[in-house]
Amino acid sequence: MDEGIYDKRWEQKFILPEQRVALLNRKREVQKIEKPILDEYQLEEIARTICEAMESNSVLVISVYRDGFIEEVTGHVHYIDEVKQRLHVKDLKGDTNFTVLDCIVSVRLYE
Repeated sequence: MDEGIYDKRWEQKFILPEQRVALLNRKREVQKIEKPILDEYQLEEIARTICEAMESNSVLVISVYRDGFIEEVTGHVHYIDEVKQRLHVKDLKGDTNFTVLDCIVSVRLYE
């Protein structure tokens, strides 16, 4: 028997909105990852890259861990708030993003 026909025969034709939301939430929960643990060498490399970019006003691509996913923020590091342990990053659109230092996964120069 053809697998394509078999799958379509048992496929659900009607789905309630609540079921759809629950299935999408479940799919999102399954795709989440754990926060990566960085060693001291990686932390020093991140700090060095940020400092060099601030000196030369270079654009950085900062990978940030948020809610189980890794997001990328592209922009200039405007200010490092040592008291609150966060970066003020002005992205390419001109918006200011506040990034907690503990959530940074990687930093690289924008090409």
